Amino acid sequence: RPVRILSRRYDLTATGYKFLEIGVNVGPPSYVEIVLGDHQGRELPMSLETWKGLYEQRSNIYKLLRNEHKDNFVAVGPITVTIYAHTDLTLVRLESPTVHVTMIESTLRRMFDLDGCIDVTFERLSRLVGTVDVKYTRFANVANAISESDVFDKRQLVDCELLALVFNAR
Repeated sequence: RPVRILSRRYDLTATGYKFLEIGVNVGPPSYVEIVLGDHQGRELPMSLETWKGLYEQRSNIYKLLRNEHKDNFVAVGPITVTIYAHTDLTLVRLESPTVHVTMIESTLRRMFDLDGCIDVTFERLSRLVGTVDVKYTRFANVANAISESDVFDKRQLVDCELLALVFNAR
């Protein structure tokens, strides 16, 4: 899982099982990432362009749910949205080449209701990406200086653990 900082997680269900998260994926280069995920560890990353495409296609996705769409799927960038029935439930599946997340209609609607929050958060985080890259490079240089100094012993468990804890490196 990529390291995201300054992230905000929006629960899409009462239990928090499904969520929409937006944060700065630490690089370099760093970038703002939107992720649809669940507590089984599945994460479907999206660019702002893909998110906006999904949002703009929401009426077609809702038509899919009512069997009023000409196709049985909607494709937006790398994501395909399909609808299928499972026992008494109609499920919405958002799928990329590497991962899929499945939800019910109310969860999908809750996700789309967050569009304004995603816009505001994306804009604010985008302004911080350059700062994140500069500071990440500085912190990485400090971590390298410590690990290359005589004080650090890579054969000592405590040294390795502290370096990993403090700098999340090596």
